[in-house]
Amino acid sequence: MKKKNLERAAAFLTAAALTMSAAAPLSTEASDGEVIVALGDSITSGYSADGTLMASYAEMVSSYCGAELVNLAQDGATSADLLAQLSDTGVQETVAGADIILVTIGGNDIMQPVLNNDYIDATQHSTMSDLIGAMREQDAANPFFTALMMAYLGQTMPTAVSECRANIEQIAAQLRTLNGHAEIVFQTVYNPMDLDADDTPLATSGSMETLSTEVKNYLEGMENNTLYEYGVNDTIRGLQGVTVADVYETLFDRAFYYTGIHYVDVHPNSIGHLAIAETVIAAMQREETGTEDGTLMRSVYTGTGAEQTLPTVNAALNESLQARVLKNSLGDVNANGVVEISDATDALTIYAQTGASLTPSITGVNAIAADGNQDGVVDISDATLILSYYASYGAQVFTGTFEEFAAQQQ
Repeated sequence: MKKKNLERAAAFLTAAALTMSAAAPLSTEASDGEVIVALGDSITSGYSADGTLMASYAEMVSSYCGAELVNLAQDGATSADLLAQLSDTGVQETVAGADIILVTIGGNDIMQPVLNNDYIDATQHSTMSDLIGAMREQDAANPFFTALMMAYLGQTMPTAVSECRANIEQIAAQLRTLNGHAEIVFQTVYNPMDLDADDTPLATSGSMETLSTEVKNYLEGMENNTLYEYGVNDTIRGLQGVTVADVYETLFDRAFYYTGIHYVDVHPNSIGHLAIAETVIAAMQREETGTEDGTLMRSVYTGTGAEQTLPTVNAALNESLQARVLKNSLGDVNANGVVEISDATDALTIYAQTGASLTPSITGVNAIAADGNQDGVVDISDATLILSYYASYGAQVFTGTFEEFAAQQQ
């Protein structure tokens, strides 16, 4: 980078910093006032065992849509609990006012009896390897251990699956009765022990495979099996008047990367919530309005390492996420929701490091966001464009979005 160009860019930055006082938001259009009501269990509530969750899927979906989120989900809720919750008049009023209703339910109906019973108590183990080891010890000490555990599941789970399916049908019917205009989005229930495609020690464990197969039967059903011919997800996929986000398929064979199962935590991690958010948004029957905002999703995408992990875990999901996270976020290099001087500085940093044959400190989708004119190169013209928009917005000369401003400069 020539010294003269650097000096000119630095002078422009200084002048802008002294004259402008308001950072320009990514989208200046007002919210249409949509309300998202989230119902269900700890997946929707955003429970995080280790406190590291960056954002729940419900938060990312509402942020992307520019909608207010009312989260009524309850940790540990079963389908029976949600059905009971819907009899509350206050909940009914809230649901009736929703434009979008997000639902996750059924996981606790299945996982609670599978992982917490007289034969297995997952709460007593900090890792799945420890739990499997304890099962092996039990099996060695008691040759009937596995048979007894399977007999217990054989007695318990048919009723659990049947009741869960019936409750889900009633929940969907109740939601349609309470609100005839909202888009109701049900997630299928994923299998947190489905690790077949994962290159991890857990994926080769016989005990894990046994548990995973059992859970799969409860969720997906077993052909020509009178007890499990239809699973919980068969019911969800067959619901009328709802949108189905097939999260089971998204997490299929990849639970190690999307959940905390290694630590006996069936909940999604931050990358898992990001994957669920993308699955839900893709399934929703919405036309693009031009106000979609992928800023929060991009923060999670880059902040969790998903940008590096997902290409090999799920290339198709990663490709769709890359497009999603850049919605209305060009010019906002640091993904803080506004276009400002620091973004121009970041663009100049990329330009200078590239010109010096150094590896840029800003890469991936953040570097794409720095390419304001989308000509495939981050250079001074991008920094100038960012600053010009910042200055025009601050002076109220231009009140549209950065993308609209950039299009006018072409």
